[in-house]
Amino acid sequence: MTILGIETSAETSSVALLRDGDLLGERSFASRMTLNQRLSVEVRRLSGSEDLREAGLEAIAVGIGPGSFTGVRMGVALAKALAHAMGLPLAGVSAPEAIAAGLAAGAGAGLCVLQKARADEVYFTALRVAEDGVADELAPTEVETLPHALRHAEELLSQPPDVVCGNGAQHFAEGIAAAFPDAALRGQEAALPRAAMVARVAADRPARLDRDAAFTLTPRYVRLSQAEREFGVDLGLNG
Repeated sequence: MTILGIETSAETSSVALLRDGDLLGERSFASRMTLNQRLSVEVRRLSGSEDLREAGLEAIAVGIGPGSFTGVRMGVALAKALAHAMGLPLAGVSAPEAIAAGLAAGAGAGLCVLQKARADEVYFTALRVAEDGVADELAPTEVETLPHALRHAEELLSQPPDVVCGNGAQHFAEGIAAAFPDAALRGQEAALPRAAMVARVAADRPARLDRDAAFTLTPRYVRLSQAEREFGVDLGLNG
C-alpha cells in the first residue's frame, strides 16, 4: 500500500510517501508564515507529478496535533480534500503517536512524550508500545506543568517511563533526569513528529484508514484558540 503522510503541527512540517513499509521519500520544510504557499507544492514535488493519481496513492495519513492551530488545520484540510477528491481512505495520527513511532521502542515500553507549550508548560502524553510496535495513548493529551506531567506519567504507566522524548524533553532535560534518572532521554531525532512516522502508524494500523474520514476527521486541539482566549467565544474546536 502506498500512503501519503502529511505532518504540519510543529515549526518544521513534512510530507512523505511510504510503500509497503518502505520510505520512498520525505520532504521537510519550515512551516512558519509560508505553509499555505508550500504545503501542496511540497506534496506535488514529493510525488514527482502535478497529478497525484500518477503517484499510485492508496491512502492518506495526516497529523492531527496537538500543535500549531493554523498548521494543524492546513494539514488536515488538505488531507481531507485529497482523500475526498481521490476517493481514498484517511487516517488521523496524533503528534505523540508519530513521535513515539520514530523511537523503535520494544513492546511494553512506557513512553512519556513532552511537547513544548507556552511558558513553563508542556503538552503531556503517556503511551505504551503494543505488540505490533505502535504506541497506544493511555489518556488524552493534557497541558501541564513539568512536575505535574512527570507525576502523571508515573501514575498512568504505574512506573517511571522507560523513555522521555519530544522537544519538551530536550528543553526540560535537567528536571526530567532528576525525577527519572533511569529513563532514556531522546534527543533531536525524537523531538518533533514526522510525516514518515505518521504514514507508518497508518500502515501498521490499517483498520484506522477510513473513507468517511474525509468528512469526519477533526484536529486535536488541547488549548483554546487565540480568538477564543481573547474574545471569550466558543468555536467548537475542541469538541
